[in-house]
Amino acid sequence: MKSWTLIASYLWKDTWSRWLEQPSSLLARLFVGSLLVLVATVILVSLHLLERGAQARLEAFGLNTLVVRELITANDPELFCIADRPDRLAPLNSEGQKLRLRQLLMRAQSEWHNDLLVMSYPSTALPMLAPWLSTETPLVYFTDKLPENLLTRVSLLRQSGRAIVRRLPNFFRSVVTENLLLVPQGWASEVERGGFMETTFFQRGTAARSMEKYIEAIATLPALDRRAPPQIQSALPLLRELEQLQERQRQWRTVLAGVLGLVMALVYGAIAILEFRQNLFIGALLRSLGTPAPFLFVRQWLESMLIANVAALGTVLFLATFHQQVFSALGFSRSLLEVGSANPYWNYEVALILICVNAGAFLSSLPVALGLRRPVGTILS
Repeated sequence: MKSWTLIASYLWKDTWSRWLEQPSSLLARLFVGSLLVLVATVILVSLHLLERGAQARLEAFGLNTLVVRELITANDPELFCIADRPDRLAPLNSEGQKLRLRQLLMRAQSEWHNDLLVMSYPSTALPMLAPWLSTETPLVYFTDKLPENLLTRVSLLRQSGRAIVRRLPNFFRSVVTENLLLVPQGWASEVERGGFMETTFFQRGTAARSMEKYIEAIATLPALDRRAPPQIQSALPLLRELEQLQERQRQWRTVLAGVLGLVMALVYGAIAILEFRQNLFIGALLRSLGTPAPFLFVRQWLESMLIANVAALGTVLFLATFHQQVFSALGFSRSLLEVGSANPYWNYEVALILICVNAGAFLSSLPVALGLRRPVGTILS
């Protein structure tokens, strides 16, 4: 046991002195390992952030949410002043929650903003809008930039009034990405007579039919009435985008894992062969003095594994430290760069990179094992 300890101590000192005498070999392996891990990690983390963005948009829109928008012009035969048009989507009331609004074609102004999107609601929508309405005013000003429950003056054409500030609910975020003014129908009748975008929000019930069935039925309905097809928005395109990103991530993960392990094995193996040939006589001399060949192989394996892991872990730590700066420069929004509980550097993809790095380090040591099979006598003679 003591002799083994002495051999291990000598081999470590020999390795350390070789690093000091020939730093180019050490630096080359560190640089190549860091560069490979940097590229692989940036690609995988970028795909992770794109997937997170798709999930955020999917959650904001709502997996069970459907939005139908139809442009109603002033000369539409079904539009008489501000009277309600026939509600062709009325059967959806029994399938979930439905809210029918009119998006006006003119913007409103407030004391704080001069470009407010305006939607008007009918009296039938009062029960659904009750959590946001106030007894002080029928106008609701949805914004995230003003204190909640604040009363502020708004105006639209020749109409003006006071609106209460509320936070924009997720129900509207599927379509509205800005400040929204909600007014009762008839409050700005002159603007409504000029036309509007009829917008129907529908949230499918948990026990209802599939979303594809609703989309198919709504898309075919205007053809029966010989009307232009409406705009239909749902989470299905986002869901397909998310599935494509996940599939792409799986493909890239496999490709990068194979390429990373192969290149690490080739580069580290080539350097190991050159060093082994350079120190061939010293290695043979050590074996002739009683050092087992497996010791020399394990020394080479541990050396490659140490350098590879230092390069890999250092690169991952660098990216994690400067995560915001690196991926902001790549064009990702700041909201996606919040690490939170889903840390992109503490997941299966990064673990796979480290596994491939160690696999490459092991494969790079195999040529040394083959070289150690050569008899000592043929080297020293």
